[in-house]
Amino acid sequence: MSYSERDLPVHLRDGDILVLDDGTEVRWESSGEAKAVFLGSDFAPLMEIFPGQEESVNIGGKFFTLAASFEDDMEVRQA
Repeated sequence: MSYSERDLPVHLRDGDILVLDDGTEVRWESSGEAKAVFLGSDFAPLMEIFPGQEESVNIGGKFFTLAASFEDDMEVRQA
């Protein structure tokens, strides 16, 4: 499924894509317990986050909070 920045906050499931207003795509893939977070078409993850962990990231000059859960999703919201 594809989401836009207007949909925030969203819970992305594995394979979902969030397209930010500047066109940057945010997605994640399972990496064991961790979630590997990717921006755009990069093959290397920006970071890995673990269930119960939240990270604030600057993407295109805006701050977003990424929160991993034990379920098969990751919440993305504006910080």
